[in-house]
Amino acid sequence: MVKKIITLNKDERLDDLQFNNLFIIQNKQSYCFTSDAVALANFVRCGAKDTIVDLCSGSGVIGILAQAKTNAKQVYLVELQPSLSDMSKRSVEYNKLSNVKVINKPLQGVNKLIGNNFEVVVCNPPYKIYNGGMLSEKQEIAICKNEVTVTLEEIVKEASLLLKFGGRFFTVNKEERLVDLLCLMRKYTIEPKVIKFIKSEKGAAVVLVEGKKGGKTGVKIQF
Repeated sequence: MVKKIITLNKDERLDDLQFNNLFIIQNKQSYCFTSDAVALANFVRCGAKDTIVDLCSGSGVIGILAQAKTNAKQVYLVELQPSLSDMSKRSVEYNKLSNVKVINKPLQGVNKLIGNNFEVVVCNPPYKIYNGGMLSEKQEIAICKNEVTVTLEEIVKEASLLLKFGGRFFTVNKEERLVDLLCLMRKYTIEPKVIKFIKSEKGAAVVLVEGKKGGKTGVKIQF
């Protein structure tokens, strides 16, 4: 497939996602996706008739990769920050992805805009609570890493509102937030079904979690 010619803005680069000839625009002076995002995209399971809603979508890497790997019917990338949404839109255009739509809106209440009967919601959230440490001087990075504009509870609540009964929620977080995450999922009727620990040299620093809306109790632990 012949790609469109693209003009990159200052400090932007075009990164090869090393899957299906997909590329994504990132700004080297701003927030760039990490291996956590790729791990989450690989963790997502859905069918070809399903729609994925990617909350806190950033530059769009998770939604774009998850769609390519699962052949999902449609993807919505929901991102608050205009600069990241703009990069997402241009990445979508560059890759000629007709079934990926970017929504530059706060995630709180987005179900009122796009509906509430989706099969899959995915989110790579800010890991740190607002007062959990020093904020980056760059606002865009601070918003991506800290609960400045959205809390973990607001994310889980919105995911529950977006999902149909039996729909799946896929997310990632630091192990220190795992109990908070699991408690919130149960509060909003998303039953944890799979917990996968990603080991590092210092131990299990990152945790992937899959939940099912209205699901029965019972969870699998993976390493």
